[in-house]
Amino acid sequence: MVFTSNAESTAPRKRPGMAIRLMRWLAVSVLSLQAVLPVNAAEQTSVTPGQAYQLALEARTLQDYPAMLSLLRMAGEAGNLRAQEMLGSVLLAGSTLYGDAIRADPCEAARWIWRAALQGSAVAKHQRIVLNGMRDLPAGRQSCGME
Repeated sequence: MVFTSNAESTAPRKRPGMAIRLMRWLAVSVLSLQAVLPVNAAEQTSVTPGQAYQLALEARTLQDYPAMLSLLRMAGEAGNLRAQEMLGSVLLAGSTLYGDAIRADPCEAARWIWRAALQGSAVAKHQRIVLNGMRDLPAGRQSCGME
């Protein structure tokens, strides 16, 4: 008769490393995105604006900035206030925060900030002050047609 040591069953189990956990999470996220995002532009999506915003935050965490921008635009178009505020910030910062993946676009940022401000956003009101300060700089004197 063979007896096994109880030490094996009571020894602490090693947790997977951060890289393995991140890869598992990424695989689940990609499969989830494929299930909810449209295959082509003509297909309707079943993602709510709030879900699209949350997916955008996850994409930012994974440094998938083009996906983040696309998801933010999807949520912003549907009226999600937080997405509109974040779009204003992202498009003002551009490559300063996001490298070559996103270029600054003060004119598009102004449009998203304006939409958020119309919903009563205090963040958007602050962003408008920042944007107006940028227009006072020599490089920022071009008009976006949103006076």
